[in-house]
Formats: sequence, structure tokens, C-alpha cells
Amino acid sequence: MDSEPVVILSTAAEQEAKGIAQALVIQHLAACVNITPVESVYRWKGELCEDREQLLIIKTVRTKVEAVMEEIQNLHSYELPEMIVLPVTGGYPPYLRWLAEETGS
Repeated sequence: MDSEPVVILSTAAEQEAKGIAQALVIQHLAACVNITPVESVYRWKGELCEDREQLLIIKTVRTKVEAVMEEIQNLHSYELPEMIVLPVTGGYPPYLRWLAEETGS
């Protein structure tokens, strides 16, 4: 189904998160992107890291996932940006219709 909704989670540095979100929405790759501050603790190249980042909660449809991930890679400064796709198993039907309309699905 073309309009099957999904959520993509990604983190970015504060100075680039808004630009990524705007690009995704302007290009109709996402209907909406929420940005919220997070503290991340992770291991990178054998070292423990702690960073303040911005979490992007990207609302889109399954058919746009590859294009969203490609655009994130193009705009992102990280060597290995987080991109995790989660299925949406339900939701408020009018909102889900709007999501599909905004992504051209």
C-alpha cells in the first residue's frame, strides 16, 4: 500500500537538524518532522561517547523511505547517521490521510 505510514528516527547535531527537517518537508518526503533535544550515550570506534543531539521524528510513508534516507545522507555531517524505520500500526484516520496527502501518496 503506497500510503502505509512509517516513522523514521534519526539524530543530528543541533545546527543541522532543522535544515534536514525542512528539506524533507519541502520536498514532500515527509509530512512532518518533530525535533526534540536528547542526550545520547554510545560507543563509537571503541570509545564511549556522550553527546547532546536533536532527535528527528520523521512521519512519512513506506514508499518514501529510500528517498528520505538518501536525503538524510546527503545533508548529514555524521559518518554513520542513525536511520531507524518503525511501522505505524494505527492512528487517527484523518491524520493518516493528511500524512498520505502531504507525501503525495
